[in-house]
Amino acid sequence: MNQPIRIALIGTGMISHRHMKVWSHIPEVTVVAAADIDERALKAFGAQYGIGEENLYTDFRQMLKRDDFTAVDVCVHNNLHAPVCLAVMKAGFDCYDEKPMSASYFDSKLIYDCARVTGKKLAVQISSMFSGQTLVAKKVIDAGKLGEVYHARVCASLWRRRPHADRDAAACSAAFQDRAMAGHGALIDTGIYHIGQMLYLLGLPELDTVLGQTCQRLPVGGPAWADSRHYARLRPMGVDEMGIGFAKFKGGLTLEVCEANASNIPDMGSSFITGTQGGLEYTMSDAFGGDWSMGMPPFGQLPEFLQPTLKFYGHDDLGFAVTVDYRPYENQQDLKYYDPEMMQWFDNQLHWYNYLIGKLTDETRYNTPLIALNTSLLAEGIVLSGERGGSITAEEIRAESKSIAMWHQETPWGVFDYDSTF
Repeated sequence: MNQPIRIALIGTGMISHRHMKVWSHIPEVTVVAAADIDERALKAFGAQYGIGEENLYTDFRQMLKRDDFTAVDVCVHNNLHAPVCLAVMKAGFDCYDEKPMSASYFDSKLIYDCARVTGKKLAVQISSMFSGQTLVAKKVIDAGKLGEVYHARVCASLWRRRPHADRDAAACSAAFQDRAMAGHGALIDTGIYHIGQMLYLLGLPELDTVLGQTCQRLPVGGPAWADSRHYARLRPMGVDEMGIGFAKFKGGLTLEVCEANASNIPDMGSSFITGTQGGLEYTMSDAFGGDWSMGMPPFGQLPEFLQPTLKFYGHDDLGFAVTVDYRPYENQQDLKYYDPEMMQWFDNQLHWYNYLIGKLTDETRYNTPLIALNTSLLAEGIVLSGERGGSITAEEIRAESKSIAMWHQETPWGVFDYDSTF
């Protein structure tokens, strides 16, 4: 590598600290400036990471007038992704967009098209793409080991029993439950990891129709074991906690979706892909950003219960059933740290860095913007299908989707108006 890149960062909340952990592992990258409307949080961020006050901005638009950095890491809330990413790329900077791409298909398409028009290098954070689970699964599918793939299921697996972003995760703010700021809940928040990974493994099939429903039933503000006698003092979730869908693609491929931030079932099952010759089953797609973002030391690894798994089911040449447990995370663990050529496929931000310096091209990189856009189309279909009470076609999703981004933002620190044109 050895090609220095100077980066500015917008948004100094919870997720920015994970990003900073990763940047600290890439010596060629320096974060030289940061912006946040909350001046107190901004100054604390600067002090923590050694960014002088002269390089801190309460209005990121002033920061974008500088010419001594080349790329911007965007770590704001969902409905600010489109306004901020557009401003970044129109100002002439390459852009890294924290997940999800945006809260609606319309806004995601704005970001995608802006990158295309401006020629800027855009990436979307999709941690599940960067693990041995994805690498091995894709190789198995591309080698034809599954035969003709005809059905799949994607599911938020394990550890998702009644957690709420602003209560059970101390670092999360109430904005995660604010529909105006967040847009939606689990369907886009963790859905980008599970649905995005699945669509990539399936080869980004062309969507035909969607039938779906989002749910907003479980209360927030009391213990997970609270019974009906306690519900009177609990408040409803501000965004949907569950999204359920059934998608049909051109050619007949079908996909079930079950994404939940909270439910009374601790394990909703595994994700799988089934074909005429074999099947793949997997759990715990990486939704944490890998070892670097979790602060793990070299050669350390995520706890056992968070490690991605992958199993192949098929038959040998004699027709006997065969099961192969790949354990891709464990098998690749040492190799990825020793070999920087491998590590670029295990980390979002290192992957983007290699794209910025030209080591990865549009043809060789994970095209996370396109993956995220396809994910957004399917998620929007589930939302719109639930609203209309019936199935919806891909063409209708594109026609009916609208912007829900925060183009006018009133804050205690001033009013911000953003431009949606480019």
